[in-house]
Amino acid sequence: MRKLVVSLAVLFLFATLFAVPLQAQVTQEDLAQRVTKAQFAFRDFQRDARMTWFRQNVRYAKGLLIMPVLVKGGFFLGGSGGKGVLVAQDSAGTWSNPAFYDVASGSFGLQFGAAGGQVILMIMTERGLRRFLKDKFQLGADASISVGPEGIGAKAEIFDIFSFSRVKGIFAGIAVEGGVVVINRGDNEIYYGQPKVSPRDILLRRTVKNKQADDLIKTLTAASR
Repeated sequence: MRKLVVSLAVLFLFATLFAVPLQAQVTQEDLAQRVTKAQFAFRDFQRDARMTWFRQNVRYAKGLLIMPVLVKGGFFLGGSGGKGVLVAQDSAGTWSNPAFYDVASGSFGLQFGAAGGQVILMIMTERGLRRFLKDKFQLGADASISVGPEGIGAKAEIFDIFSFSRVKGIFAGIAVEGGVVVINRGDNEIYYGQPKVSPRDILLRRTVKNKQADDLIKTLTAASR
């Protein structure tokens, strides 16, 4: 029963957080703003005194999923959800253009309030990055994840992904373990103006680009040196 409730919570979050009315269809400008907000969120993490490990290890990351706004709220049923952009770094230290993703997780318990924050998932392994090429996967089940910086220590190498958050609100933090990550194919097609563009095309083959993402890439490149 608990698993059923959690699954229903995730479905509800996707329905409420990610559904876009026909009269308010996402535009390329909307997505450009999301990319810019991702750039600003990354800068916030770079400036945060608590994020020493984050700053020192960006250069080693295989990728970053940046969620400028991840919202958590609940009334008995609770959960978190957000929209983010994923960028990948190759062996030469070159960052890709962004691919668009949705993330949602559900929880069950006595919860009240709401919190909004910025979340970055730092992908440290090739296996972790490959998971993002699937249409959908679950954090913690299909890819190992730990909270940073508290969870980072001598066992850092055993995790595929580290989760970093900057949160304000009633909830002390945002947990994304157990969250479902889904490729937003519609957003990718709109942003790049091409049908059937895939994360593999964007992140690995790098056959599609949008100059609007240049500032984000420059910011990431400077931080990786």
